[in-house]
Amino acid sequence: MKTLLRAPLLLLLLFWSSAVTGWAETFLADGYAVRVWQTEDGLPQNLVTSATQTQEGYLWFGTHSGLARFDGKRFRVFDSANTPALRDRRISALFEDAAGTLWIGHEAGGVTRLTDGSFQIATLPSGADNEKIIGLGSDPQQRLWAMHEYGALSALGHGEQIPSLIAPEKPGNMAWSRGPNGHIWVVENGAAARLIDDALIPVNLPTPQAANYVFGLAATADGGAWILCDNRVRKWRDDRWVEDRGPFPWGDDSLATCLELSDGTLAVGTLNSGLHLIYADGRPPVHLDRTDGLPQNWVRFLHEDREGTLWVGIGSAGLVSIHPTGFAVLNAPDQWQGCSVLSVAASPDGSLWIGTDGAGVYHYSGDTWQRYAADAGLNNVYIPAVAASATGEIWAGNFWWGGPYRLEGGQFERPPSVDETSSPVLALLPVPGTPDLLVGNREGLLRLSPTGSTWLVKSPLGASDDVSAVALAPDGTIWCGFTQGGLVRITPTGTTVFDRDNGLGSNAVHSLLAEPDGTLWIGTADHGLTRYRDGRFDLITPEAGLADKAISAILADAQGYLWLATHRGIQRVARADLHRCADGELSTFPSQIYDRSDGLPIVEFLGGRQGSACTTPDGRLWFANSRGLVCVDPAKVRTNPLPPPVVIESFDVDGRTLDAPADELPTALPPDHQRLEFRFAGLSYVSPDKVQFRYRLEGLDKSWVEVGTDRTASYSQLPAGSYQFHVIASNNDGLWNTTPATVSFTVAPFFWQTWWFLGGCTLLMLSAVAFAVRTLTRRRLRHRLELLEQRHALELERARIARDIHDDVGTSLTRISMLSQSAPAVMRDPERAGPLLARIQQTATDMTRALDEIVWAVDPRHDTLDSLVSYMGKFAEDFLRAAEVRCRLDLPFELPAWDVPSDHRHHLFLAFKEALNNALRHGGASVVQLHLRLQPRGFELVVQDNGGGFDPAALPERPSDRPGGGNGLRNMRQRLERIGGRCEVRSAPGDGTTVTFVVPVPGAPSTAARSQA
Repeated sequence: MKTLLRAPLLLLLLFWSSAVTGWAETFLADGYAVRVWQTEDGLPQNLVTSATQTQEGYLWFGTHSGLARFDGKRFRVFDSANTPALRDRRISALFEDAAGTLWIGHEAGGVTRLTDGSFQIATLPSGADNEKIIGLGSDPQQRLWAMHEYGALSALGHGEQIPSLIAPEKPGNMAWSRGPNGHIWVVENGAAARLIDDALIPVNLPTPQAANYVFGLAATADGGAWILCDNRVRKWRDDRWVEDRGPFPWGDDSLATCLELSDGTLAVGTLNSGLHLIYADGRPPVHLDRTDGLPQNWVRFLHEDREGTLWVGIGSAGLVSIHPTGFAVLNAPDQWQGCSVLSVAASPDGSLWIGTDGAGVYHYSGDTWQRYAADAGLNNVYIPAVAASATGEIWAGNFWWGGPYRLEGGQFERPPSVDETSSPVLALLPVPGTPDLLVGNREGLLRLSPTGSTWLVKSPLGASDDVSAVALAPDGTIWCGFTQGGLVRITPTGTTVFDRDNGLGSNAVHSLLAEPDGTLWIGTADHGLTRYRDGRFDLITPEAGLADKAISAILADAQGYLWLATHRGIQRVARADLHRCADGELSTFPSQIYDRSDGLPIVEFLGGRQGSACTTPDGRLWFANSRGLVCVDPAKVRTNPLPPPVVIESFDVDGRTLDAPADELPTALPPDHQRLEFRFAGLSYVSPDKVQFRYRLEGLDKSWVEVGTDRTASYSQLPAGSYQFHVIASNNDGLWNTTPATVSFTVAPFFWQTWWFLGGCTLLMLSAVAFAVRTLTRRRLRHRLELLEQRHALELERARIARDIHDDVGTSLTRISMLSQSAPAVMRDPERAGPLLARIQQTATDMTRALDEIVWAVDPRHDTLDSLVSYMGKFAEDFLRAAEVRCRLDLPFELPAWDVPSDHRHHLFLAFKEALNNALRHGGASVVQLHLRLQPRGFELVVQDNGGGFDPAALPERPSDRPGGGNGLRNMRQRLERIGGRCEVRSAPGDGTTVTFVVPVPGAPSTAARSQA
């Protein structure tokens, strides 16, 4: 097939390269997927000289613009600008030793090593530090060697040097190769040698000596080497030839590099003819060059990674990855005349019949192509349907009336049994074991036989409802799908129409597959896949794992898989998993989806045509599309058995990017951070675009977070605490790495979240609680004391009232009683009766006044300064008027609204009353003046008379049992003292008397406050 694909594929490469950005595209060639990486994809330079894969899984590439570390998606570049130890950024060789140190050889002769993230300059023996390094590697004793351009070998770290075998000749054909077990072989100007016990031992090849010029060699896993000389590809081991794979397939071209792959295949890179793969099982060699996707034919180096992908440095045109695939693309030599492929059918002999959209019918058999168009009887060259019967009859249907047509003698002709007015044919299916043909057109489905045709079913929606798919079940049931009319089942007993009301996923049927067990798979245009089994329809949607809702074609392979052509590529699903999903045992199913990254020329496979896919007798699957035919060999589709190593590459804190440490961040993150982003990679290179990830932040996430192919995880404003970030990855076939990459870190607390602050707050809170409890307790105690004081005051008030009633009212009643007892004796004497009755009346009046005073004193409505002053002023006027004494009042026009307690009013009133009595009874005053002056925290009441006065110092001290007991001045002072005030008396003989009462009022403001108000 290579000779058939070379020129067409070159044209396709030119077309695709102009249609995409850069060369980051995958192509299919001879069983391999070829992907090109260039500077547009992140390479520092397209001149790539060397490669190695380190133990952690990274691929490292040497270029003339520095060292590039590759994770499958991104290249990270180290050069002399960002890495001072890389004095020469031109890298010529790479190797990682058993300890994990990466050794880097330079074009200028130096060697640099990378250990634990640190680049250091290595020391070379004197005089060997200015020759280009062409090889690096360790021997079986783990001694590290560097091969110089002129052939000498230097032992790194030991100072030893093995001289060149060709000195003083100039180097010509120089090569270095190290096998997996550490055996080192070299070629120096056509002579092969092996490093044994710190010496280069030449290989003595058998005669003919003249033709034994060694063009190249490759160390093997068994300790030998492929030595390419005498125009033969042979293996040398134990001093003899042990295997011969034939002559050079590259002719006279010069060799550049050789490598034995893990499966025994020998890969040989040349200067001008690309890459040659020579197999161990005797298959013909495969040749890959520019026509197969290589950007140039010069192969600089070869390296195989752990997954079996071959990495190739291509001249000055970048990097190529090559890995086996079961996919291929078939294109006609004339590129289908620029038309799309609409249909394909397989003959019993394995050849293909291909219908196109405007170029007629193509027949592909082995290495030959034949095209049938208008000159072959096809009056319309738009062929949506082709069919090949078991007896070899070839049928074609086109977008014209009067089909189908049968191939007879190199011409397509209308059989006599075909109605020349029949509508365009869209589906053809031979009936096994009969010469009959099922024909689907715009009117419905009919059965065509040599003697005529019979309608099986008409289109449910009329002439616009095309037949899109036809399938034959093993029991003879015929299934027919329509573009809008649903699904029809045809049996000898009749027909049954199924649509969405019956459970069908969609009325737009695109494809059908009837299986031997009676299961029918139905691909729809807009609702995924439907299974019909045991009389029931079960729907499978993209939410369960389908690549797309449009299923254009369905084929089954011999390995137990169904292959679905969709608008998003080709999907492979295990039949058993689909059944389990349809039965409700699985919510989602695993699968593989193949797309542009796998080399498919297009991902949209159009449906609605019966013949858009077929299976050849050798088990290969063929899918028609607008760019040719995609072929899948299921037997060659390999499952990647290696889960990808996972690495956390870096983390970003508020825009500041830091390299991720091995296991823990050395410092805590600031508490005021806004955004934290982790960047990670799954180091699988078969199809890196399909590596998927799950991550979990222990301490925050309760379960794994599915992120698909996204390689970042972001968090915002994490609270203070300790965290562990875990991430795992799956390879392109869904195999998960169960050992996560982990990094631990902490977020520092704000000062108010620290233990000392919280402890202080706790202590402060406890203190506050204790203070509050103490305050509350004291308040309750004070309240209880106040209640007791109020109760005691109430008891005192009650005792006072009782005493006053006893003293005043009781005395008056006793006097009245005594006067009344003598009344009978004097009633007959008017002169004596008059005075007696007057005395009784006066006593009753005094008693009434006393009761009024008691009631006024205890009435809370009078607990104001205004009420007190009004009452006392009125009392003074009434009292003095009765004695014909003038009363002058000097009172403020407006009094403040002060509350004066009842005990204050009582004691002040009695003292005031006493002062008035003294002014009348002892002073003989004719004028009494009352003055009221407001003072801070209270007021001052002054009683001033113009009586005879007295000398206060000359008054004798007379004890008294109670106030008013004959010592008026003393009683007044005691009463004022009881309410926190004082009584001042100023008098002199002949100069009247002034009594000043200073009365405090609880709650009264100061003068300053009152003036401010």
